[in-house]
Amino acid sequence: MADSQPLPIDYNLHWYSIKDILGMGGFGITYLARDTKLNQNVAIKEFMPQGLMTRSGDHSLHATGINHERVIRWGLERFVTEANTLRLFNHPNIVKVHSIIRKNNTAYIVMNYEHGKTLFVLLKEGKQFNEQQLRDMILPLLGGLEMIHNQGFVHRDIKPGNIFIRHDNSPVLIDFGSARFALEEEDGETKTLTQLTTPGYAPFEQYQGRSDLQGPWTDIYSLGATLYRVITGEPPVDSVHRRRLTDEAAIREMWGKLEKYTDRYSIPFLQAVEHALRSNIKSRPQTTAEWRKMLTNNDGSSGSQKNK
Repeated sequence: MADSQPLPIDYNLHWYSIKDILGMGGFGITYLARDTKLNQNVAIKEFMPQGLMTRSGDHSLHATGINHERVIRWGLERFVTEANTLRLFNHPNIVKVHSIIRKNNTAYIVMNYEHGKTLFVLLKEGKQFNEQQLRDMILPLLGGLEMIHNQGFVHRDIKPGNIFIRHDNSPVLIDFGSARFALEEEDGETKTLTQLTTPGYAPFEQYQGRSDLQGPWTDIYSLGATLYRVITGEPPVDSVHRRRLTDEAAIREMWGKLEKYTDRYSIPFLQAVEHALRSNIKSRPQTTAEWRKMLTNNDGSSGSQKNK
């Protein structure tokens, strides 16, 4: 047995045939599969928490230790429950969940297979975005997130690698099948199932592992960090480091970096990005609607452009 060993190519999961591995992360493995009934490709996410489960010869998953069984059982049920809820959503900028399969002592989420590239790949290839292009990417995502937030969900892992840009340039948030959640341990203390943070893109409250401190403002921070990465060419300094500064010092430091790009982006737009990246939860926009107004200069328009 090998930790995180994927299913073999051509393995049949009901009428879905595994064709490739799209990615591996802390919560599991995402596969490219072929729907043999509809003759189309799909993406399938397998629940397999890294370090907690391992695969046997018959392809089933098992806990790596007895002390992990309760945690895995709780996490698996939450994974399925959230996937079933997400399946009810139909938004063009959220990856569509089609079905959930229980097999191999775990669960699988069947989703749309999107055609295009992640923002991470586009940036790595040298793609640059002007202000209007960034609005065209972020505003639709805010619409999708608003639907998710209204149902009490938080994505908690927004970053360039989880924003997919289709061939028609429309954006879609992917990896909702692994929407991050917390597990309640024996002593009643809430801790995360595994490392849930992406340095630079995760706000400080995620490092604390307390779900009651997380909300729409958590995803707004991560989207702000994503915009910062596009604008400056690098992710912001990790929130744990910035938390050591006073609120005022952290704001001055962030704005000192962003204001260098006023020749390409309008000041109100850059200010909206800075606002999303504030360390203090209550100083950030509390809802996607609030941040949308900031990004569109408070009047819903595109605002003045300074794009080269």
